[in-house]
Amino acid sequence: MAETEVVPDQAVYDALLADDLNVNTQLSTWEMLRRTAQRVPENDALITGDTHITYQELAGQSLRAAAALADLGVGRGTRVAFQFHPCPDWGVLHYALARLGAVGVPINTSYMATELEHLFTLAQPELLITVDRFRDADMAARLFPVVARFDSIAETVVLPLDEGGWVAPSPERDLVYGSDGGNELSPTSGVGGDDPAYIIFTSGSTAAPKPVLIAHRGMVGAATGLQHALGLVPEDRFVASNPVFHTGGIVWNLTMPHLVGMTSCLVGVYETGKVLREMERSKITVMGAFDTKLTMMRNAPEYHTVDRSSVRKCNVGASGSFLRSVLGDWNWETVAQVYGSTESGGLGSITPRYEIDPKVRYDANGRPMPGMEFVIKDPETGHRCAPDEPGEICFQGWGTFIEYVGMPEATAEAFDDEGFFHSGDYGFMDAAGNLYFRGRYKLMIKTGGENVSEREVEIFCEDNLDAVKFAIVVGVPDPLWGEAVVAFVELHDGAIETSDNLVEACRGRIANFKIPKRFLVVGEEDWPLLDSGRPDRHELRARAAALMGAEGETRLRFGGGTGGAQPG
Repeated sequence: MAETEVVPDQAVYDALLADDLNVNTQLSTWEMLRRTAQRVPENDALITGDTHITYQELAGQSLRAAAALADLGVGRGTRVAFQFHPCPDWGVLHYALARLGAVGVPINTSYMATELEHLFTLAQPELLITVDRFRDADMAARLFPVVARFDSIAETVVLPLDEGGWVAPSPERDLVYGSDGGNELSPTSGVGGDDPAYIIFTSGSTAAPKPVLIAHRGMVGAATGLQHALGLVPEDRFVASNPVFHTGGIVWNLTMPHLVGMTSCLVGVYETGKVLREMERSKITVMGAFDTKLTMMRNAPEYHTVDRSSVRKCNVGASGSFLRSVLGDWNWETVAQVYGSTESGGLGSITPRYEIDPKVRYDANGRPMPGMEFVIKDPETGHRCAPDEPGEICFQGWGTFIEYVGMPEATAEAFDDEGFFHSGDYGFMDAAGNLYFRGRYKLMIKTGGENVSEREVEIFCEDNLDAVKFAIVVGVPDPLWGEAVVAFVELHDGAIETSDNLVEACRGRIANFKIPKRFLVVGEEDWPLLDSGRPDRHELRARAAALMGAEGETRLRFGGGTGGAQPG
């Protein structure tokens, strides 16, 4: 936070946030947009390229699409699967479904037959809407063989795209969006904050994706927290590059800016250079990112050529040391760390704007928002942990999801007798109530009888090893230790270190059983990434296991092997 920024009074800030959350979590995303369109009708709601859509226009187009979808039989509770990229046509569909009370089922654009079958089996959509292509892939050809096996899908509409990435005029388009000058549905809707809005499939980084049913209140509440933490105003502009099949895309690309009345600048297909150029072109003031995306930006040629000085506010997910390493490259006045998940509606805690302690601001993952209660529990006993004592992050409140669709046993197992959702995340809370996320319990390595959090070791490496810019830690099978701790690291420019040297640099600074047995160097362009932009741990674990298996059984016995750091 810049020294010149006025720091709000904590009591006043908390009270205003609580009041806004009490009101906003009662709203559907459509009702949220309707109120904003009444307040700032001529403000730009969406910008793509040179096309500007005002709030008044977005609301009107959404009501026309709602009327067309109603003619297709879409109503309250209808499950509508769709496959889209971040474009204005997606935004219109989003609000049309919300007006009707339908449940959206966004499909990951990378899903192939097995993943599509998993999604359709659990979500049971009744209508499927897809663009005809994405990144030169024939989406219809990919979908149709799978769709044919599901009787629940009564109709499939394939929307042709023009060269600019918009839905082209066609009879199919009129089926979904209505014709120009066509009927509009009444703006009055009985849908509220408690009604289901989306079935979002989790990323599947540690297990098969689960279908998470989230309510409107979670998304609007998350947007409210972002509004207060970043000090958002209608004059702000957000660079919207998140995929539409994650809560991040729905909350950050649409709900957050449209709650405030600010402008969402949609860049379509994510390309790092394109995002950076959009910052200059549209004078972006607000961005969101995490460590991998910030690294990708820093490595792009445009990073050093475009004017990014207009960006003054950022919500981020990264280790404190990584965040500090990039602060000098940006003109941010306000930075907010977050903790969230699909099951929390996208956001559960965020750094409040009154926080002035840099250690808390950069190292903690914010404070739980009013109405969201967080506790840390011992995963074995279920007892609540004391301040600073690590355990499982558990929460309940307005952001908590409704259920895992079609998985009643998994839903029941996820909640305890007090109503807290057990996230499977590892962390702690300090005495002041700040939350510290330090990894997934499923991302625990069992080595020599001890549990090691992968995220804890990653943060240690980034905070304490001068040569290390970024780290991902995995466990690989080992005949001696059960599992061995292995660290993939990206080094700072010019740094040259051997695996043995990095191991020695850890000694005496972290418990011996947590020290990686081997460090493997990854070049800045060589990280395998998921569609979310996060490193693919499955792929890294496979690489490490293959490499270690080729080096013989004594490779890890003395903590670091016998050779230097190897390319990942």
